[in-house]
Amino acid sequence: MQNKRALIGMAITTVLFAGLLFAGLVRVDPRTAQWTGFVFVTIAMILFLWAAIGAVLLAGRAIRKKDRAIAVSLRQSSFLSLVVVIALYLSRFSLLTWWNVAILIVLVVLIEVFFIGKEEAL
Repeated sequence: MQNKRALIGMAITTVLFAGLLFAGLVRVDPRTAQWTGFVFVTIAMILFLWAAIGAVLLAGRAIRKKDRAIAVSLRQSSFLSLVVVIALYLSRFSLLTWWNVAILIVLVVLIEVFFIGKEEAL
């Protein structure tokens, strides 16, 4: 029951952050924008991806009837959204290669293994 409430909340949050991202993309002109425009759009993108990936992970846990903490899904969605945004910025500066993505993914996996090991030790 708790996962279903969280899933509904994440779906609403996803829609709100999608509107925020849409407003930022419509109003910010990348050719004339100050650095604050890029910061706003980047934060909006991170929040939207966090909410969208978190909703998908929570839905997967609800379908599989896993009763793990909601914080695990939100932590994993935070890591994945940061990887996507970092990859987009690397692509923007023509620095994105397959091994950069591999390093990012390995870092996220190692951090997640650390957190899972720390939770099991408690």
